[in-house]
Amino acid sequence: RTQRVEVQQIQNNIKSSVTSKPLPVKRGVPQGSILGPVLFILLTNDFPKFINDSTENKCVMYADDTTVIVKNKLSQDLSDDINTTLNKAIEYADKNDLKINPKKSIQLNFSRRTEPVPHVPNIKLEQEARLLGMTIDSD
Repeated sequence: RTQRVEVQQIQNNIKSSVTSKPLPVKRGVPQGSILGPVLFILLTNDFPKFINDSTENKCVMYADDTTVIVKNKLSQDLSDDINTTLNKAIEYADKNDLKINPKKSIQLNFSRRTEPVPHVPNIKLEQEARLLGMTIDSD
């Protein structure tokens, strides 16, 4: 199976398009397919249980967006829970031949504590995030 990408543009009232050469699709579903979101949900519907089995984490999924909430009152325990959860997510992705995109992953902290919240290496620390069309900030 192969897939092409077509890009259309209008410049100076002239419409043009460019089509890529066909590239093989080795896994997944074609971009924009009708069944793609349904198949993804069927594949990943056990992810929240896999993540939550030993902590009080919450996992919220909508289509192909996943939000994991990790909480703990003690800073060191929070750091341990974050690392455990991240490792479990990586393990799940590996087992299911999925890729986690670190460029689309962020850390958003909510805390009343005076000590700093542990930061996850290789994940951007942000002050706000968009979730289902809403902006959520850490203030």
